[in-house]
Amino acid sequence: MIKAKNKNDFSSDILNWYYKNNYEFPWRNNSDPYAIWLSEVMLQQTQTATVIPFYNRWLARLPDIQSVAESHIDIILKMWEGLGYYNRARNFHTACKIIIKKHNGKMPRDLSTFSTLPGVGPYIASAVMSIAFNVPVPAIDGNAVRVSSRISSINIPFPKSKHIINSSLKSWIDVEHPGDFNQAIMDLGREICTPTHPSCQVCPVQNYCSSFVDNTVDKY
Repeated sequence: MIKAKNKNDFSSDILNWYYKNNYEFPWRNNSDPYAIWLSEVMLQQTQTATVIPFYNRWLARLPDIQSVAESHIDIILKMWEGLGYYNRARNFHTACKIIIKKHNGKMPRDLSTFSTLPGVGPYIASAVMSIAFNVPVPAIDGNAVRVSSRISSINIPFPKSKHIINSSLKSWIDVEHPGDFNQAIMDLGREICTPTHPSCQVCPVQNYCSSFVDNTVDKY
């Protein structure tokens, strides 16, 4: 468990690592909330390398919420063809229509309202709000669960541990850069704190990690 006095240091260390090793993805070079939302929907259940060409092609054809809302569902599904899990596309289409009709074409900027849209679950809502609008809310995916569990030695299966992990991440999150913090946690889990054979020796936050200190990383 990270002591209170070390929480700011933890945030600073993981953000410094993130900025130094920032993995280049097209959605990280686009500050448009719509584009950020689209990327999170596409990345749900699909590998990053697969998503990139679809993401670029989609934005070239459908650059904003209005263009999606005004498109026939057949066009939406055709653009999605090859990504699978087509309900994601249907929900995205419906959600864009709702935004045009009920929110004057503007994406909701608060977590609770955005979460009411079709296909917007807790993770997507938190990720988009933190990255697009700097809302200091943790985005909890499999990477965040694994990283948090190892750092704090949370030996409780998810989702039973969700409230503990959420509380931990909320106490660590950098309130000025919540989107970067969430993406740093994701990158750490994907590149270093992997499910098997994690690269603990090069981890930028190993000094804060209870399971590393106790040599129990493989338990989590």
